Amino acid sequence: MAIVAALPWIRPLRGRVVTIVRSLMPWATIPAVPVALLAARSGRRAAAVAAGAVAAAGVVTSVPLVVRRRQPRPAAPARPLSILHANLLFDNIRMHDVALTLEQVGADVLTFSEYTPHHARLLRASSLVAAYPHRIEEAAALASGTALWSRYPVTADHPPATRHHTVVGDVEGPDGTLRVIVVHTQSPVVHHRQWSDDLAVLATVVPDRPAVMTGDFNAGWSHPEFRAVMASGWRDVHQVVGRGLSSSWPVDRALLPPFIRLDHALVNDGVIVERVRDVDIPGSDHRGLLVDVSLLPTG
Repeated sequence: MAIVAALPWIRPLRGRVVTIVRSLMPWATIPAVPVALLAARSGRRAAAVAAGAVAAAGVVTSVPLVVRRRQPRPAAPARPLSILHANLLFDNIRMHDVALTLEQVGADVLTFSEYTPHHARLLRASSLVAAYPHRIEEAAALASGTALWSRYPVTADHPPATRHHTVVGDVEGPDGTLRVIVVHTQSPVVHHRQWSDDLAVLATVVPDRPAVMTGDFNAGWSHPEFRAVMASGWRDVHQVVGRGLSSSWPVDRALLPPFIRLDHALVNDGVIVERVRDVDIPGSDHRGLLVDVSLLPTG
């Protein structure tokens, strides 16, 4: 348990196994609490101290994730823009239900990862398409495709050079322009080096305007590679509202509950997070997220 607690903070250690073990924080430190209590009760002082230290490490590293962050408040309230991100799962057979769910949610902007040509055909054939006339689509086989659908006009921009398709679009919302970046990194279990390279590329993305980066990062706060992206000027919306310990994967396993947040929406300093909630995506192994954001006035 001590090794698991320490690994997220030992940056030089890399590799597939290290990345998987890091995903277990902070949950792997929870058993240290009863171990410490039992050891203390039985008079095993050294074991009690060691287990207590591990439990304390889990608590200390988790506290920043559950404390709401202060945000600036403009004098005049802005109209929030709602953005929903969904990993569709490339072999999803419930796309009709997905379209109904998205229609009921009614977000202003939809972003998709694992967006295949088959998904594109089915969604374009649904009633959903009329509500989102502005689209940037990079449909691709298996898990490589991404897309951005919007109620408001969108202008495409050059994406960063990641393995899976990344989509970048400037959405002309009611209170100004918001850059939306849709990402999906490689799997660290299957393609660890490419995953690490993708996150390194995303860490160089520093927009000069209010921006949101949504997608399946295949990483959580316990991965130094993901924290490097956040350190370049981004905030995780779940952490902003004190829900940094929430999880989005996996949601399709009977015996394995969701234990890590792989799906994120990151915002830069030009954006205020108003509200965040999770959305069940039919047929997917990921839980979707819905965030309401507003733009800070410029000038």
